[in-house]
Amino acid sequence: MTRRPISEVKKADRALCPVVVANSLGMKVHVVAGAMRAAGVTETLTVRQAKAWKSMAQEPPAWMLKLLAEAAARSARNAAITQDRNIEDEHRAILLEDRVAQRLLAGRTVRGADQELIASDIAFRAMKDLVRADGDTSYLSEMDLAALRWAGVTPGNRSTWFLDRGAR
Repeated sequence: MTRRPISEVKKADRALCPVVVANSLGMKVHVVAGAMRAAGVTETLTVRQAKAWKSMAQEPPAWMLKLLAEAAARSARNAAITQDRNIEDEHRAILLEDRVAQRLLAGRTVRGADQELIASDIAFRAMKDLVRADGDTSYLSEMDLAALRWAGVTPGNRSTWFLDRGAR
């Protein structure tokens, strides 16, 4: 397997901004090199310069300030998108859990992997409470009892329990 030779443009970009420097800036070589060309910069960047500029220990040139500002804006935008996605996922999960709870309380079937996972989680927590209470159902809520019914557990019949206290 032979490698394709590096293009002249990439070689020129790497001469202005070596890969190590671009990595320390957290940017792509061709982006930094393009900004350098646009600003008329012809000397190679060093890692020391890049780190000093990124930490603002040394005043970066205007072309680098623009790149750093664009990178910060892109990072903030990505963080906002991630946060929005997480909020939407959490909201979807809350709605799904509410739908499962309503179906369990109504004695209806629960279908779908996500809904069954939620119902199983509720039933497992209820089973742990039932075992801790040694079969006393007065400690369980209506939701707990509905989830246990869904899981096929009869609180008065220990042979249907899927958890046990173990040896005492």
